[in-house]
Amino acid sequence: MTEDEKLINNIRRKRRGALERLIDMYTPYIGTIVYNVIGSSLPKEDMEEVISDTFITLWRNADKFDIHKGCLRTYLGTIARNLAKNKLTSQKESSELNENISAVNSEPHIALELADERSAMIEAIKELGEPDSEIFMRYYYYDEKISYISKIMRIPCNTIKTKLARGRKKLKEILQGRNINE
Repeated sequence: MTEDEKLINNIRRKRRGALERLIDMYTPYIGTIVYNVIGSSLPKEDMEEVISDTFITLWRNADKFDIHKGCLRTYLGTIARNLAKNKLTSQKESSELNENISAVNSEPHIALELADERSAMIEAIKELGEPDSEIFMRYYYYDEKISYISKIMRIPCNTIKTKLARGRKKLKEILQGRNINE
């Protein structure tokens, strides 16, 4: 049994020492990934939060990880990259929200238009149905890679690409039918 297999088995049993060992082994690696995604865009505290969240995510989802289908290092790296991207996105959206709030104070109609357009887009995406709407949200809103979506949703990459292409056409039709700018 490899070191990673022992670790993941002990983490599944919720043994604290295993989590501490995992953190000791993989923090430098995870830190590098998080820094490469976030860089100097966010404060050090945000990077530390993403690193911690990476380990917490594995702790909570250890049962879902199959050591025989993938490498623990790669799995942790994927979690870290996605959490870092989500953190960047949420900070960007927060910043945009603050700008929109400023627009409300000076030009309320602009803020209302932005909110209406975003709401209409999300409603249109929901009309695509599952799994297409989830694929769209993961790819366009959460900036997840097609290979990651494929792995998580257990759908071949080519199928995801096809669903995205067909979905874009369908969204365009839905939005045009509602006279909404894309």
